[in-house]
Formats: sequence, structure tokens, C-alpha cells
Amino acid sequence: MMNSVNRFANAVVGGLTALVQGLPPSVVLMVHALAIAVIAVTVYALVSNQRIIKQRKNRMIARLLEIRLFHEDPIAVLGSFRRVLGGILSYMGASLKPLLILVPVILVWVAHLAGWFEWRPLAPGEAAVVTLKLNPGVSPVAQPASLEAPAGFAVETPAFRSLAINEISWRIRAQQPGRGALHLTAAASTAEKEIVAGTTLAKVSPEKVRDGFWSRVLSPWEPSLGKDSPFSEIRIAYPRRTLKFFGWEINWLVALLIGSIVLALVVKKPFGVEF
Repeated sequence: MMNSVNRFANAVVGGLTALVQGLPPSVVLMVHALAIAVIAVTVYALVSNQRIIKQRKNRMIARLLEIRLFHEDPIAVLGSFRRVLGGILSYMGASLKPLLILVPVILVWVAHLAGWFEWRPLAPGEAAVVTLKLNPGVSPVAQPASLEAPAGFAVETPAFRSLAINEISWRIRAQQPGRGALHLTAAASTAEKEIVAGTTLAKVSPEKVRDGFWSRVLSPWEPSLGKDSPFSEIRIAYPRRTLKFFGWEINWLVALLIGSIVLALVVKKPFGVEF
């Protein structure tokens, strides 16, 4: 199921990114924030009981005003605090149905966005470590291991084997912009791993993992390794992407969260939605 979800999500996120890819990455991220805001407002408009949400929200504001008005009366303040907490729980209950829809959608969307904004492609001349992690019981020294790189990439070191963590690593260097497949061989098996180099905004896949529900949710960028594979994970140590907003360097997740909230507050007015 998750493979089908990821194919659809990859088409949506990748398609929206492609429409605005010529813009600065920070602007592209805000386009996704706007899309998430519109989806959130639409779900609230279609699924939630707006009358109850407005009623409970107004009641909660009234309880907060009680605390302000009767701040000199400790007993009244305690009673107001109790009613405020009850109002918060009541308000959350009214918002539960749209949240049950939105949380999985946003989780999948953010996981796919990570391939665009958490990491960046290798720049020409930049090196990275490629690591192959073997399953428990499969020795990294028992059989030969090799790494073949596509055109535009060079393998600079022989295989470095670690018995302590059951891994085999190589250093690879990008020679020119491009995208291709690494071919890794060990334990009489072969696997492919996508690698990307360039200076423009592009999706990268930092890891390829074994099949499983949560691994497909959190690492959705490539098809998973087979269940019978002796490999548990293939990683490329891509550099982290930095984004600047008005001269300030901000983590992309923080920027996405703030942007989505602000844009949702703007968009909700034409929709006549409360949340």
C-alpha cells in the first residue's frame, strides 16, 4: 500500500516542485506551504462542524477573559483555569476528525519534501561516503565487495570494512552534474542506489532501506531493498541544504511550519473557515 501512496505523493510533490523549480528554493518551499495550507483549510471546511468549532472557540476565549477580569479572586481564577482546560479538550475533540485526515497527509508530504530540502546534491568536485550496511550474521569480510559508479562519478577508495557495525564504505567524488545508479556488490548479491550531483534544486535519496511500513513512510525516495536481500541499508552522506529567509538561515521544517500556519490563517478568510 505504501508503495502506491509514495508513487502518488512523489508525483504530486515532484510535479508541484517542477512547476516552480526555477525560483529560489526558499520560495519553492513556501509554494508547498501554501499548498498544505489550502489542503488543511479545505479539509476543515468539508469535514469539521464549523458551528461547534466556533462555539467552543468563543467559549474558550470567554474563559480566558474571566481570568483577566477576576485575577484578584484566586478561587474564581482556579475555576476559570479548570473551565479553560475543559474548553481546550472540547475544542480539540471538535477538531479531531479533520486532524485524523490531515496528519497522515502532511506526514507523507513532509517526508517527500525532505528529499528536496533536507539534503542537496553533491556539487562537482565534492566527495561523499557511500555506506553499505549488511544484515546481522552477514560478514563484511567474508566475500569480495565492490562499488561501480556511473559516468560523472569516481570511486576514490577501496572498500573499508567495519566488523563492529557490519558496514562497508567507499568514498566517491562527483566530477560533473548528473544523475545515475551506483552498483554495489557484496555477499554474492548486487543492489543499485541512485546518486545525484549538481548545483540546482533536485531531489536526492540519502538512503535506501529494506521494505517495511515505517521505512517506506520515512524513507520514500527510492524503491526499497528486497526482503531477501543481505543488505539492510545503503546510505550516501549528502550535504545538508541551507535555506535563507530575509538573510536568516532557518531550518526548512521550521520555515514550512510557520509558513503553513500563516498562510492557512490568510486563506481561511475567503473560505469562511474556523479552526
